[in-house]
Amino acid sequence: MAAEPAVAPTGQLRAAYIVANLAQAHRDPATGVVTGVVADLTRELGRRAGVPTTIAPLATAADVLEAVRSGSADIGFVAPNPQRAGVVLYSQTYMLVQQSALVRADSKMQSVHELDRAVQTIGVNTDDSVGVWLRERLGAARIRATPDYTLREAAQWLEDGTVIAFAGNRQRLAANTREASGLRLLPDNFYGVPQAIAVPLDRSDRLKWIDAALDDLRAGGFLADSVSRSGVDGLDVAPAEPHGAADPKHGRLE
Repeated sequence: MAAEPAVAPTGQLRAAYIVANLAQAHRDPATGVVTGVVADLTRELGRRAGVPTTIAPLATAADVLEAVRSGSADIGFVAPNPQRAGVVLYSQTYMLVQQSALVRADSKMQSVHELDRAVQTIGVNTDDSVGVWLRERLGAARIRATPDYTLREAAQWLEDGTVIAFAGNRQRLAANTREASGLRLLPDNFYGVPQAIAVPLDRSDRLKWIDAALDDLRAGGFLADSVSRSGVDGLDVAPAEPHGAADPKHGRLE
């Protein structure tokens, strides 16, 4: 599967992802080595393109999109939220990241379906996909956002009753509050956030090549093996879809 020069114009496939999104990948703080589904995909795409790869851990989805838009990254791993439309082109969805919520251990809540009640506030991280999803669907409960992806503020909010629950992807919620006592993760999920690969608006040729590669990687079991090997809670391989359906205007989050 030979790549067109448009895939890696510098001779190196440069990828960017959200460092706080542990469902995407994990960066070893000592060595800087990135592992996980994003790392597996980047290296396999580079192998197919016949070029070396780099993987840049960036702070936010906005940073990843700007890196792709500006050309400092060839591909970026993000969720194609409606608010992120018109900035980049998105590949088909390759993975779903399940979203749930933390509550206090003494909470009577047993399901995410109990959260939409009046006078209740649900915490989320700023620019996180689950916050977008909840704002569009909650009828009674309110949303409060924090930029603190370490979840220290989330744990404090739950402890003092500022929020009744804190929503996010299962892996990040569990991993970042492992040392916090008095909290538990609800057993069910709101929905699976679609994960796609972003490319610049003028690189439809790059997008076509990536979509073809993802078709092959899904059919051959590569994606399933990568998800299983990651050990991340709440990951599913996305089913095959018509190309172009990852565009937010198609109602991906509904």
